[in-house]
Amino acid sequence: MNQMKPDKPVQQNPPIVPVQMDSSIAIRIAMGAKMSYERSLMARTDIWHKVRVIRGSLYDKETVLKAILRATEPADLIPVKYQVCGEDAYFIARNCGPALEKLCKTNLIIKNVMGDAVILVITLGYASIHDLKIHIQPLLLTALTKRYDPNQKTLNLEHFHMDPDIDKTVYCPMSQLRTSNHVLKLAKTAIATFEHLNLQRNELITLSAIENSNLTSIKYLDLRHNSLLNMNTLTPLKNLTITKIWLDGNPLCENYSSADQYVESVKRYCPHLEELDGVCIVPNMPLIYRDYFSNDKTQRLVHRFAAHFFTLFDQLDRTVLRGLYHKNAFYSMTLAIPNTLAQKMNFNQYPRRNLLRKGPKKNTFLYQGQEEILANLNKSPRSYHDRSSFNYDVMFDDGDCLVVCISGLFKKLSSGTNVLSFSRTFVLTASLDNEYHIMNDQYHIDVAPKNVTPDKVVVKYSYDEIVPICFSPTEKSVLITRIRQITMLTAEWSETYLSEAQWDMRKAITNFMKDFKSNAIPEHAFSR
Repeated sequence: MNQMKPDKPVQQNPPIVPVQMDSSIAIRIAMGAKMSYERSLMARTDIWHKVRVIRGSLYDKETVLKAILRATEPADLIPVKYQVCGEDAYFIARNCGPALEKLCKTNLIIKNVMGDAVILVITLGYASIHDLKIHIQPLLLTALTKRYDPNQKTLNLEHFHMDPDIDKTVYCPMSQLRTSNHVLKLAKTAIATFEHLNLQRNELITLSAIENSNLTSIKYLDLRHNSLLNMNTLTPLKNLTITKIWLDGNPLCENYSSADQYVESVKRYCPHLEELDGVCIVPNMPLIYRDYFSNDKTQRLVHRFAAHFFTLFDQLDRTVLRGLYHKNAFYSMTLAIPNTLAQKMNFNQYPRRNLLRKGPKKNTFLYQGQEEILANLNKSPRSYHDRSSFNYDVMFDDGDCLVVCISGLFKKLSSGTNVLSFSRTFVLTASLDNEYHIMNDQYHIDVAPKNVTPDKVVVKYSYDEIVPICFSPTEKSVLITRIRQITMLTAEWSETYLSEAQWDMRKAITNFMKDFKSNAIPEHAFSR
């Protein structure tokens, strides 16, 4: 009988003895000094390192971390658990040896976007991953699931790293290839098929992650407001059947002097393309815009207005719209559904104006004045407007007056559930504090397209949980003054607490008291 050989001893990593790395040690490492222990800690993947940002409290989180990530490019660094304590800011990171090498070459002194020098001190081997367990995967899955619309087969990853479920724990901008690879591969395996991928505002400089993740089902790709420099960054899309793509807001758009050159250049990489930046480019067809805005400023204004107005309009009590309508505003509604069908579908709740009627009753359902309009709006059935279906057409804009038509789908939620289409033309007039008031609201309702069934429009939130808050600059100034009187904070810190609480005074004060009790507010945050 052969004698059994004793098992080989299992190799274990040596115990961790943390080492603080400041500028002097970083210089020695950058110059090639042996520093074997420090280098071994930097190379290990099973330990956390702690990064201290000297006087990091002077800057917001995004400013600090962007500067650090810029200094480590193209190496990967994923900051975790960013927090401010006293004057300094801190975060931890792991599996980032090449990034730490890059930081050593800067002597741990980097510059932020304002040109200020930011000094770092790094504790190598701060903790073992077994002693400090942080699970990032569930956070990403939660965010991805929340941002997936199964009815539209849409995955919305716009400004993904700023998602509240992620941002409070980990800073993982999609501009880092390692992050975008991981997120898109996770999306492909963890959620159902998606055809529309929205990657807006992620500072992307490459699309390699789309190819690496084998996202063959994508037909519509939204890449607006990224950092794509040249058209050859679209190379990973060549083998996909992209029919719609949005590229405006990228530097590559400035490389072309004519629309034809721009279109032809994109089609080299997306040969199946039918629509570019919202414009139909099918051969022998005139350019057709899905939405029309005169400029980016108007587009932002209209989108903010639509989001605010329809969120309030879909409330149980529509008197929350008070303040949006001008005191002399007009409102009318027309219904394209025949009376017999309207009675069968229980649409008689919509008081409507017949524009063809003659005689003294022709203006019976033309309402004037804010109170009269709000009283009438409250008589209409409760609704939910699907903002993903909206089309926008700006018909006039001279800075003082804005005329915009917004059309799309909505679901009637009372007395039977039906999906209807609508077209609503607003005449907005500018007033003080950069506010606009509605001077005229012309509301038209029709049946939905035949292929749109009630299940196509999914109500995504509980109405009663929405607390609409929208203040003018003057009103915000009053709130800032009030919270300064209560907390003795500076104006800047008062505004920060209010904006993070979406200008909810009660929530802002609650957050302040929580931070105050935990000594998380630096001394310079208070007025002297």
